[in-house]
Amino acid sequence: MFKKIPINNVLMLITLIMILTMPLSVAMAGDSKACKTDIKAVIKAYEKALNASDVDDVIKNYSDDGVFMPSGKPTAVGRKNVVTAYQRVFKVLDLDVAFHIDEIIRRGDLAFVRTTSDGRIKILDKKITITNSSRELFVMKRIDGNWKIYRYMFNETNKT
Repeated sequence: MFKKIPINNVLMLITLIMILTMPLSVAMAGDSKACKTDIKAVIKAYEKALNASDVDDVIKNYSDDGVFMPSGKPTAVGRKNVVTAYQRVFKVLDLDVAFHIDEIIRRGDLAFVRTTSDGRIKILDKKITITNSSRELFVMKRIDGNWKIYRYMFNETNKT
C-alpha cells in the first residue's frame, strides 16, 4: 500500500521541482551582472529615443508611474504627464546627446544609475546649437522582469 506522506514534505518537493525546472532567464533575473547589462540597454534605448525626438520610444522606457524631473521645469508624474513633458521638449529642442554611466547600484527590484551626458542641443526657434553637459540620476524599477525608468532627474553642468 501507499504510505501517507506529510503535506509539508509534499509542498517542499513541489517547490523544489518548480525551482529546478524554472527557465534560466527567470533564474538569472536577479543576477547582478545581467541586471546591469539590462539597465545599460534601457539607458541606451532612452538615449536613442531622445536623439530621435521620439516620444513613443521614450515612454516605452518608463514605468507607468514614472516621474520626469527636468532641470528648471515642472515635475511630470505618471505616464500621461511624462508624455506631455517630452512632447514639449521635442517641440523646442533637437537633442544629440550621449550618456556615460558612472555607476549602477542595484537593490532588489530597484537600481540607482548615476550618469553624465554631453552633446549638442539645437534650440529650434532660435536656430542655434549649443554644447551641453549634464549629470543625471535614474532610479530604475524592475517590473515583470524588465527594467524601466521609475524616476529621472538631471541638471546642466554648463552651457556654452
